[in-house]
Amino acid sequence: MDDSFSWHQPVQLRFGTGAASAVARELGEDGAVLLTLEGPAGHRLGHAFAEALGSRLLALIQVRPGLASLAQGRALAAAVWPLLRARPKAVLLGVGGGSVMDLAKLLRCRPLDQDFDALQQAVRGQAYWPEQQIHRLWLVPTTSGTGSELTRWDTLWDTEATVWTKRSLDEPFGWAERAFVDPDLTVGCPPAVMRDCALDAFSHALESLWNRRRSPLSAALAVRAARRLRDALPQAWRGPLTPALRQALSLGALEAGLAFSQTRTALAHALSYAVTLEQGLSHGHAVALWLPAVWRLAQGRDPALDTLLCGVFDTATAEDGARALDEWLASLEVSADPHRCGIADAEARIVQALGSERGRNFVGNPDPRHGVQDAPVAARAAAKQTAGMA
Repeated sequence: MDDSFSWHQPVQLRFGTGAASAVARELGEDGAVLLTLEGPAGHRLGHAFAEALGSRLLALIQVRPGLASLAQGRALAAAVWPLLRARPKAVLLGVGGGSVMDLAKLLRCRPLDQDFDALQQAVRGQAYWPEQQIHRLWLVPTTSGTGSELTRWDTLWDTEATVWTKRSLDEPFGWAERAFVDPDLTVGCPPAVMRDCALDAFSHALESLWNRRRSPLSAALAVRAARRLRDALPQAWRGPLTPALRQALSLGALEAGLAFSQTRTALAHALSYAVTLEQGLSHGHAVALWLPAVWRLAQGRDPALDTLLCGVFDTATAEDGARALDEWLASLEVSADPHRCGIADAEARIVQALGSERGRNFVGNPDPRHGVQDAPVAARAAAKQTAGMA
């Protein structure tokens, strides 16, 4: 692999215990519109930020739990955009998990005529982006997982389409201005949410390793992240979730976020979205379901990648690493066999996903230009073997 690479990471980052307290110190007098999740945790965080910001808090707006959708964005825009229009220098402050941050990224894009339909058409790829003001965006994650605070892209579900469809923003204005990653904000996160968010972060690390955009710097971050999460997550799952473990999970998610902010995701993510829709599995669990299969499809195709994969679980071979991954997921009570999850067509799904945009990022894809339609027969055989071994 060519060692030359580029790197762009414009998000100003604060990490560590108490990092969230810097929001109030650094905000200035321009004010903030706070977007956070409904429910007890959101209420607690909203109260804390309201107390810290005082009169500079222009509004506290709560987001329903669940998948971030365009329909949700439309409803929230009616409340958020008039405030931002009146105070154009105000910060849109997204405090929560991936859905809150994804919606905040959408809402910072305010058409000058405040026509949400024009914005929705652009997200759907049906029209050019309207003339808009890109508002200031600060993100504060409350889970250790999505990496949204450090990436330029945004995932939104189009629940008003005939068939629910995942829409993705991938624009230069997707980067937040600042991110504040504070492990203390994960206190109170339900165990299953904690686990699945950390699985998402672990998948970001692996997906950035078996990625055609991998660089020496992203690979170093990804291996560090995977190893950190490898050690911390089983302990956190068994409990108790100590401050040291929260710190490790948050730092691992941060390192994975930095890595995949440069590479994007790959085949396991391409396979995950349908499972989330079909079975209601969380995103982290749906991605983890495919990790052993994709690992086995990746191994043996790139000696440098095999070495990196060996480093994740300290194994002699990449195949030993795949078995270690099986055991690690089992220790977290996560099934990684698509067949046991009711997926009878795993082989066909892998072959199809190799032809997707994310599948073409995968280093094991034999022909990234044309997809699997023109790939060698050997690729289909490898996909079939992989699907049966997970």
